[in-house]
Amino acid sequence: MIEHLVPSGVSSSFALLVAAWLVSTLLYGLYNITIHPLRSYPGPLLWRMYRFPYARSLIAGRLPHDFLAIHKKYGPVVRVAPNELSYTDSRALKPIYGHHNPATEGFSEFDKDRLEYQMSLSGGYSILNAPTGIHGRFRKLFSHSFSDKGMRDMQPRIQGFVDLLLSGLKDEAKMGGYTDILKWYNWTTFDLIGELAFGECFHCLETKTTDPWIAAVFGNVKAVPAMHMIRTYGLAGLLPYLTPKKGREAREENLRRNVAKIEERLLKGSEQRDFMDNVVEKSLDEKSSAEGKGMTKAEMVANASILVLGGSETTATLLSGTTYSLCKNPEVMKKLNAEVRSAFKNEDEIDLLSVGKLEYMLAVLDEGMRVYPPVPNQGNRVVPKGGAMVADRWVPGGTSLQVQKYSTSYDPTNFTRPESFVPERWLPNPPVEFANDDRNAHAPFSLGPRNCIGRNLAYAEMRLILAKICWNFDVELDEERSGDWFDQKIFGLWEKKPLWVKLKSVR
Repeated sequence: MIEHLVPSGVSSSFALLVAAWLVSTLLYGLYNITIHPLRSYPGPLLWRMYRFPYARSLIAGRLPHDFLAIHKKYGPVVRVAPNELSYTDSRALKPIYGHHNPATEGFSEFDKDRLEYQMSLSGGYSILNAPTGIHGRFRKLFSHSFSDKGMRDMQPRIQGFVDLLLSGLKDEAKMGGYTDILKWYNWTTFDLIGELAFGECFHCLETKTTDPWIAAVFGNVKAVPAMHMIRTYGLAGLLPYLTPKKGREAREENLRRNVAKIEERLLKGSEQRDFMDNVVEKSLDEKSSAEGKGMTKAEMVANASILVLGGSETTATLLSGTTYSLCKNPEVMKKLNAEVRSAFKNEDEIDLLSVGKLEYMLAVLDEGMRVYPPVPNQGNRVVPKGGAMVADRWVPGGTSLQVQKYSTSYDPTNFTRPESFVPERWLPNPPVEFANDDRNAHAPFSLGPRNCIGRNLAYAEMRLILAKICWNFDVELDEERSGDWFDQKIFGLWEKKPLWVKLKSVR
């Protein structure tokens, strides 16, 4: 029998090894669907048996799309790998991502899945992957900068870059034809985060060129899925050899840029009025440093990458997705333009505070984050030892969980007509058709102790930029070149293509 499993001429010892591997693989799959503690959770058979379907989907950039199809078929909680569950039920958000009481539950939060979250090449933790105690230290160091007051203090600098954006777009409008507005959004948000985080911008808007760091940042993110799977299969020691060459090079270039930027920033001291002031002050002060209140250089380098990524890429993604949705829904665009153009007497009145009164704009942006979530995957957490209740059902310890943002947004049990772009669903008194939408399922900035610290900055940027564009331009989509712009692969973040629009000045 064994000789039929392998080609002729192959040694019997090798044949035995192949047969043993086949039998053990089959038994592993059978265990996962018959005895495993998650055996009762629904999902596609092969996904429940083996990790391979998940790995293939992740590396192909199709995971959120495939998850959505699985949820539509099997329901609000599905087993997508032998030891992993995905939810679209809003009741799962708080137990997975929220605070817990250590006194009664024995833990303060579900830890992040360490197979998914990679350690920085610098050797230090970032605010994204740090354990609870270290994360709290990082958050305290950055908290003032990202507060409402911090945003107000930085308003003149934010306004300055938005003015540069508008100046460039007005030049584009004068020339006629179509322009890639995604490129302009990337330049603006990248320049902004450079100025706010490190006291010096990247001069993308001035030179009208894309800084190579943008490519390095996305290349670093794109390498993470492959690294995740390598670690999942217990091959972490082979990461340098199995990680795709382009991914390794992007990670190394990203590290080099991070190190150089931190070294430059340290020389400037702690009075730059940027996000790093408090970090530098506490880290260079001998007493604070001795008390563990600052950051090591390796930690600063790791956090530099997260600041650049979170402060630029995600905001540009939201603005581009919302612009596309507005162009595809002219009645919504018309209503938004009317709100902005009637709310102000002149452009000088449009600032970070005044845009807060634009109720319909906020609804547009909320709907933009629903149909095109800047970070489609929420990120996995692991159930603590001993297990926990999630969405009214006990889940065993060690299980990896997530509430999948993309699937949640398009689940018809959460939102009526989920494929449609309808900002009215987010108004205080929505149309009756959308009155039963589950707004609790919408958590674009996550929640709990690790919710996005940059939420205030993101809202400040995207509201101001969108208001200025609506005030100054009518925007038309190049349908032929843009096609179905949402049809993109996802590698942690969207792999975006140019978004071609025509700008017509109305002033």
